[in-house]
Amino acid sequence: MSKRYSAQKMMIENALKQLDHPTASEVYEYIRESYPNISLGTVYRNLGLMAEAGEILRIPSGDSPDRFDINAHEHLHVTCTKCGKVFDAESEKLEDVLKKIDRFLQESTGVYIEERTMLFQGVCSNCRKQ
Repeated sequence: MSKRYSAQKMMIENALKQLDHPTASEVYEYIRESYPNISLGTVYRNLGLMAEAGEILRIPSGDSPDRFDINAHEHLHVTCTKCGKVFDAESEKLEDVLKKIDRFLQESTGVYIEERTMLFQGVCSNCRKQ
């Protein structure tokens, strides 16, 4: 791995820490403020590599661009269908619930679950107030 990739990766990690579930374009715009020579392709490529390596999470957003999360441990995401904001949903009880779902799916389909991708959508409290 070259120093250049490491520097780019550090910039992307920093952007992910500062931004709340950003798209690749949002990461690019954030980094470009300080490093105008970075390309959008570089950001996309590195986000993809980091997601494949399990260093970050890629959050599919249906018809909208994917979002990314620096918090790579398993947790749920809920997306507001009005404003597009992504919320983390974490609980100590989550692992027990997911294990029950895995068991149910294995018993009903015969498929052993290796990976989960769940997308929850709704309208957030701020949008409901409006």
